[in-house]
Amino acid sequence: MAPTTLSKHKGIPEIIYGTAFKFDNTAPLVEAAIKAGFRAIDTAGAKGAYREAFVGEGIAAAIAAGACTRQDLYIQTKFSPYKPGKDPSMYQYDTASPIVCQVQESITSSLANLDTDYIDCLILHSVYPSMEDTMTAYRAMESLVPSKVHSLGLSNTSLLSLQHIYQASTIKPVTVQNRFTRDTEPNPLFTPGLPNPLVPWDRDVRAYCHQMDIAYAPWGMLWGSLDDLDGDGRILEGFGKVVRLSREIVCFAALRSLEGWVSPLCGTSNEGRMRETLEGLEKIERWVKENKKNREVWEVFREKFREIVDFDEGVKKIEGVE
Repeated sequence: MAPTTLSKHKGIPEIIYGTAFKFDNTAPLVEAAIKAGFRAIDTAGAKGAYREAFVGEGIAAAIAAGACTRQDLYIQTKFSPYKPGKDPSMYQYDTASPIVCQVQESITSSLANLDTDYIDCLILHSVYPSMEDTMTAYRAMESLVPSKVHSLGLSNTSLLSLQHIYQASTIKPVTVQNRFTRDTEPNPLFTPGLPNPLVPWDRDVRAYCHQMDIAYAPWGMLWGSLDDLDGDGRILEGFGKVVRLSREIVCFAALRSLEGWVSPLCGTSNEGRMRETLEGLEKIERWVKENKKNREVWEVFREKFREIVDFDEGVKKIEGVE
């Protein structure tokens, strides 16, 4: 299939294929995603949820098959800070070495795993308990730009951490990848240990990203929050019936319509749904442009979606932070 024609912001495609929890199926799924039209791939070197070397195999297979070139792809991976108590063998560096050395070892491993001489975006997987350690890691990441890394980002960050890093850094983060959920406390229905935002729907972080022109990459909404996003009025389902698409695809389109630049992660393991998702997003874009009536229907739906997740509360929170 031809690559998606959806747009980009600072080189970041508007939807990203997520490779977490694919394990031994990672390589064929990454190859399938690229062949379906995905041009952004997210991974990490830490072995808890990711298999970075298998991602590299999938990319290589897709390139060998003529589906794309390396230059067509936006590849982002992560430096994952060591968390005491975790198995050191799950990390791609010596956990006893200084943080600066850990970052260097991590990127060396990632470049080898992904069989590339550069990473489009290197993301700090999470902040450290200490902001001093966080900035040590981030500055080590800055030293990799532009020779080995083209841009930097953050993941699983709070507003205060994001603000501090943004203000203290020389190379500003271009993306923030956070879990998108209404829950601000652990939900017993979901896997223990998942990060939760401090404000429902991460409104405060999203608002800051919008202010600073940082791309926001939400993850986890389909398996954890789809019913909440549908709302009591079943707005995703309702609009889906109008355009004859699943509410999952409609959700991606709705997220893309929020203020700022939003590049959601899609982690489907179903090859058919990979194609359906990309084709569906393009179908909605065409449908909205067809006539005035369609645009009005879209705007009504979009406004209802924003009533659920809008970040007015987040803007107020930002204004109250020194």
